[in-house]
Amino acid sequence: MLTSILLLLLSLSISGSLVIMLVCAICRLLQKRLSHQWQYYIWIAAIVRLLFPFSPEENLIGYMAKPLLEMDSSFAYMSAEQNTQNTRNENSSDTIIRQSSGYAQSAPITDTKRKVQTMKAFIKRNMTKLLEYRLHLCIFWFTVAMLLLLRKITVYQDFIRFMKASSAPVDDIDFLEMLSKTESQLGIQKPIDLWSSQIVSSPMLIGFFHPCIILPEKDNQSKQAVYYIMLHELTHYQRRDMYYKWLVQLVLCIHWFNPFVHIMARQVNRLCELSCDEAVTAKLESGSQRKEYAATLLAAMSKEHNYKEQVASLTLTENKRLLKERMEFIMRKKETTVSEKLLTVFLTATVIIVSVYSGSFPAGASAGTSAGISVGTSVRIKETRQADRQGNTSEITAEQADEMALALTNKIWVWEWVEFFVPYMTKEGAEKLVSASRHSEWAGYIDHTTGKKLKFTKKQIRTARRHTPSRPLTSKALDSHALMIMQSNGDWDCISFMLPYMSKKGIRAVTRSYNSKHGDDKKRAADYY
Repeated sequence: MLTSILLLLLSLSISGSLVIMLVCAICRLLQKRLSHQWQYYIWIAAIVRLLFPFSPEENLIGYMAKPLLEMDSSFAYMSAEQNTQNTRNENSSDTIIRQSSGYAQSAPITDTKRKVQTMKAFIKRNMTKLLEYRLHLCIFWFTVAMLLLLRKITVYQDFIRFMKASSAPVDDIDFLEMLSKTESQLGIQKPIDLWSSQIVSSPMLIGFFHPCIILPEKDNQSKQAVYYIMLHELTHYQRRDMYYKWLVQLVLCIHWFNPFVHIMARQVNRLCELSCDEAVTAKLESGSQRKEYAATLLAAMSKEHNYKEQVASLTLTENKRLLKERMEFIMRKKETTVSEKLLTVFLTATVIIVSVYSGSFPAGASAGTSAGISVGTSVRIKETRQADRQGNTSEITAEQADEMALALTNKIWVWEWVEFFVPYMTKEGAEKLVSASRHSEWAGYIDHTTGKKLKFTKKQIRTARRHTPSRPLTSKALDSHALMIMQSNGDWDCISFMLPYMSKKGIRAVTRSYNSKHGDDKKRAADYY
């Protein structure tokens, strides 16, 4: 469960970062051709990707996750090497000797193979250590996320209380009538309160359930300036910018470790005011009105804010760094061309497609990872477990016997162990054993008994298939076979692909046998069913 949370969080953060980088690149290259409103709302695609794990079955992160989900099989080492460790006092460091079924075989290990095996062991060891600390990582991530969220909520509540305690309702009939007309102009049904305060220097909109516009107390405020202030702040309310900002803050708390999310939050804050200016100026008919609106912004920037909180409020002016950009945009009225509209549609579709198909780790994938098996394997293990609970002995199909026999052939050359599956296999599957033995990990090894290269023969297979079993292969029989291999060999890779078809009792038995031989690498049976 904890591994699932970590991998899901990591996958969403990675895929979300890809979308963020794409949007940043688009906005940087085509900034003058795209509207601020489009640049502001396109970030929703990144936000959705960072929050929701829904994605198609085939996606980028899922494809990248395959090596991780099949880590146990990719970390498979030659079974002969395991026996070298068991018989290192009898063999030189340049040969590998396996003793099984009454004979011994040996094969040289090249420097390249040894380096590959060392690297695989190093990666596996470090990944195992990382998974061992998954509880601590989950607790640390959750603690930081909750502290950040609680801090933002607390600051917001303190800010609202502070502003309301230091403000008073506006009783000017002209201002209240102007507010009502502006609300009707924008189609806002809910009444918005109008307050004034001595401690604020810039007008702002605060509150979720009881929104309120707070004006600075200035004696020389013209009615036209107040109208532009109301139009700006009510546009924020009409677009639900407060909810948008808090959604970004929620993503920021969850993905606090991701620098790309912090970049996204800064861009959303910047574009919030630019897109609001764009919406306001679209309602202004003449150049003189745009000049008056720009003058209102300049007047609001006459002095620094006495209390700054970007999340808790929506101010007329966020900071002076945006002032020049906002002034240039307000004074430049630009008509949107058909080509720009088509470009916007194309880019929107591109970002959405990338957001959808960047994807995330498949649900339940990490369960297979922590157990060292693939996703499909973990599903089959669950089916086997359900059969055990019902008290049934699962029957194994011929195709499943093919799968296990071919996998075992690739790991080890002991014919007696593979022969167990041959009577239960399909004819086509049995015929593949000869070719599989020639392309296996141990292909080319020498049998010291005969002096020939090891490989399975058609004669062996025909002989084994003459013994027609009276009933299908069952999980109970497979349990016994897997336990025999573990007791004789001690190599987990030789029985790992049998686990999905074994019973809980059989898995516990092979786990105990493995742990008795490998005290430094304990395995838990519960991880495999």
